[in-house]
Amino acid sequence: MGKIHSEEPGSVSALYQAFDRRPPAKITQAAYEGNPNHLSRLARLRAGDQPEVRDLWEYTQDLLYTEIDGALLGHLLPFCLEAWRTDLRGASSDLGGFVEQFYPVLANREVLSRHLTPAQTSAVSSFMRASILEKIDDQRGLFYIGSSARPYHWVTALTTHGVLLPDVSHLWIKWWAAETVGRAVAVVQYVSCLMYPDKENPVFAPWTPTGGGGPPCLWEYGGHLYAHRWLEENVRFLRGYLSTNEVIAALGRAFVRLVGQPEHEVATKIQKDIPFCSDILTVRCAALPCLLATAQKAGTLLEWPA
Repeated sequence: MGKIHSEEPGSVSALYQAFDRRPPAKITQAAYEGNPNHLSRLARLRAGDQPEVRDLWEYTQDLLYTEIDGALLGHLLPFCLEAWRTDLRGASSDLGGFVEQFYPVLANREVLSRHLTPAQTSAVSSFMRASILEKIDDQRGLFYIGSSARPYHWVTALTTHGVLLPDVSHLWIKWWAAETVGRAVAVVQYVSCLMYPDKENPVFAPWTPTGGGGPPCLWEYGGHLYAHRWLEENVRFLRGYLSTNEVIAALGRAFVRLVGQPEHEVATKIQKDIPFCSDILTVRCAALPCLLATAQKAGTLLEWPA
């Protein structure tokens, strides 16, 4: 297997360096639907190649429903992660179906523990965290209408990461420091969901039957992860970290970072509203780790405490 050299952690090159970039000499992966042509095409990929979306989707079915060929997985996982990143950044509208199937693959504990080395798992996690932070850094604006608003994508990716890998703390603390305009905007977006009733959120216009929208659900996962929950390490981190005082401190950092930016006016309003929203903020800071620690049952929706 390859090793990470001097590439920046979380970069595409570091991800590929962590894996064997040579295709396996023999493919033992079974094709779930019986036709292995997509496996042959995928095995021929080299770094920089663009796999066919349909081939990636079919490969997720192989990973979900047949015995996994670890050598082929080591060759193809970087390509899958690059496709996931492309979808997260909104650079393609064709990859949503693949990502829905890819998340359950990563949520399978055996995939990472059995087929990846600790160094490879670390490279996967670093790449995913860096990609989510890149998406957060792109955030601008503090008023959204409808279900296609950009904040939904990074919130879902962050929340889903807590199901997949036990290092949400590294991602959260970097984001919460609000060292870039995008991270400061994202702090305000997220904090608004903790402070306001859904129909009173100044950042996210209320949900409508025709346009959707409303504030993001902070415990909604991407893909078909209906019965999953956050890993215990992540729940434990959030229980110890998320508090009214920490929210106030993060909002203060965001407020300072947004001075001179168009978002500063809304950030000012939200900061001034803290004394009036302190009760709901306190309740939701305590409730969120509990909600993320709860596996959602089919047909049962989790909700904020009344």
